[in-house]
Amino acid sequence: MMGKNWALAILLPFLALALQWVLWPWLSPFVWLLFYPAVFFSARLGGLRGGLASTVISTAMAWYFFIPPQLSWAVDNPNRYYSVALFLVMGYWFSDTHERLRRAQQQVNTDLMDVRQRTQAELQRYGEIFATSSDMLAFINTERCYHLANPAYAGRFGTTPEGLRQRPVADVVGTGMYAHISPYLDRALSGEMQRCIAELTFPDGKPRVLDAEYLPFRQDGEIQGVVLSLRDITDRKAAEAKLKASEMALREAQTLASIGNWQWDVQTGTQTWSEEIYRIYGRDPGLPPASYSEVRQYFTPESWALLSAAVEKCLAEGEAYECDAETVRSDGGRHWITARGKAVQDANGNVIILHGTVQDITVRKQMEQGLRESEERLASIIGSAMDAIITVDEQQQIRLFNPAAGQVFGLDPAEAIGQPLARLIPPRFRDSHGDNIRRFSQVGTTARRMGALGEISGLRANGEEFPIEASISQAHIASGKLFTVILRDITERNRNQEAIRRLNAELEQRVVERTAELTAANRELDAFAYAVSHDLRAPLRAMSGFSQALQEDYGDQLQDEAKMYLDQINIASNKMSGLVDGLLVLSRSVRGELQLGDINLSALAERLLAELGKNNPRQVVVEVEAGLQIRGDVRMVEVVMSNLLENAWKYTAHVPAPHIRVYAEERDGKRYFCVADNGAGFDMAYASRLFQPFQRLHRQDEFPGMGIGLATVQRIVHRHGGTIEARGEMGKGAVFSFTIG
Repeated sequence: MMGKNWALAILLPFLALALQWVLWPWLSPFVWLLFYPAVFFSARLGGLRGGLASTVISTAMAWYFFIPPQLSWAVDNPNRYYSVALFLVMGYWFSDTHERLRRAQQQVNTDLMDVRQRTQAELQRYGEIFATSSDMLAFINTERCYHLANPAYAGRFGTTPEGLRQRPVADVVGTGMYAHISPYLDRALSGEMQRCIAELTFPDGKPRVLDAEYLPFRQDGEIQGVVLSLRDITDRKAAEAKLKASEMALREAQTLASIGNWQWDVQTGTQTWSEEIYRIYGRDPGLPPASYSEVRQYFTPESWALLSAAVEKCLAEGEAYECDAETVRSDGGRHWITARGKAVQDANGNVIILHGTVQDITVRKQMEQGLRESEERLASIIGSAMDAIITVDEQQQIRLFNPAAGQVFGLDPAEAIGQPLARLIPPRFRDSHGDNIRRFSQVGTTARRMGALGEISGLRANGEEFPIEASISQAHIASGKLFTVILRDITERNRNQEAIRRLNAELEQRVVERTAELTAANRELDAFAYAVSHDLRAPLRAMSGFSQALQEDYGDQLQDEAKMYLDQINIASNKMSGLVDGLLVLSRSVRGELQLGDINLSALAERLLAELGKNNPRQVVVEVEAGLQIRGDVRMVEVVMSNLLENAWKYTAHVPAPHIRVYAEERDGKRYFCVADNGAGFDMAYASRLFQPFQRLHRQDEFPGMGIGLATVQRIVHRHGGTIEARGEMGKGAVFSFTIG
């Protein structure tokens, strides 16, 4: 290669000569124009020697062929020497520079070759590490395809590194795993290093816990892909989880048992506490364990004196200790603990370590205290009980005999203890009592059973038999069974019951007699009402008939004032007839048996409103809530709705846009059925008169009526166990609300 470059370097001046000779008519007088590039490139190709040779040849050619006189070696102008000298200097400079560059390039090539050799060795070493690494390594390009993968990675997917090359990641790992790693790839391809701990399932179906790193790979500042490193930490995580579970189980066990462990290095004074000890003493877990002298603050003076004496003896003699002590927390709460300690001695018998446990026994102490109090209360109850309480063992020997039993049986309790129960039972009942006890004992194996013995007889110390009522229970104790009987002398109660039976019989007879009297009175009241109605209607009909006859027969002879009097007689008789009808309706509304049934109040209201519109046609906006249901006497409920709706229809007669509404509302846990209108209304100051018979709040010439309808409504509602109320305002309408019980 060097020989070819040298020949080309020598040839270039001749090529420049030929080209300049052809172009000389246009290039004249620029003698050196093409020889400078020729020398430059000759020096680049041939180095120092090639450049100097090209410089000499080019100088000779330019002198001979282009510097006047041409085709001669003579030069008539001295300035031509300067140009020749400059060319020679430049030629040398070109040659020397390119020689230096060539040598530098050779050195660079040599160094590069050395670097390449070292790099190849490093790459080979890294390749061996890459191939033999237990970590799963892969290089993923920007198209999310595998470029490289080590055997550990490829093996997880059942293939070889060559089998993964240029395959899309999504196709290899599957949809589930790709959905997990895709966000990390996105961020890594954007230049952000990612690391995570994830549990992934490979094609073999086994879930593995992996420590994954996604490292962006850059070349010339551009991200070329992602280096993926997966380290299987399943076993480590399992071990950590097992250790954590073990520690958790230990903590839970200590918490459940309210027991903590401690250790005291006597030589260094170092204390070690478990978490539960902090809780038992009420010490802030952020603080270090308390020293031996500081522990004193957590105990009452009496308890510390006992505990410290035990600890000092353990330190001096190595003797283990166990004692109960009362603690005092910073919040003032008092608890009980059982403190246990044991010494560890060196070869010389010196105590070097104390260790032990602290257990919270507050609940046990409270239970013991509660048991003592319970026993005291039980003894107090048994001693003060008004019923006789007797406990016997399986041999039917009396073990407990309370004072009330002594009063009932006439025995001193101290005398009764240890006596057979048969002493308290009449001889004729003793065999059956023994059978009852044996059967009761064999009923079951539960710790305690109750049974009723019913009425039996007892035997007093004086030999008197008396009726008693008894219940029995059994309890299992270490020495066998105990039977407890609670007895009550029912002599007085039997006397009272007999008296009550006699009184009930007399009361039933009185009820029968009173019912007969009420029935007769009701019949008489019906007859009286009928008679009053009949007797009043006859003269009313006579008055009305005669007044009409006078008008028809002698009307022409009567003066206007006389005719007016006859009209007033007619009006009064009609009014009196209406009052009689109202009284009959009012009396019937509170008599008779209720025939209860389910009523569709919505349908009933719609029917009554339709009848009102037919009998008294006018434009009224009617709104009835659907689905209103009520239970009551159909006939009486219809009277209630008829009266309320007739009133609403009547009192909206003078309103430009009458509106009647039937609906229900909930108030104070009760369901009210309401009839509302926007009619004349009333003054609430006179609301108490609304439901009184024959009381009216409007003039007869404004709104005719008898004043009996609302009184009838109230009595029917009350018969159904309900209430009725009214709200109104003059000129703005009224609302009547009732409940049915």
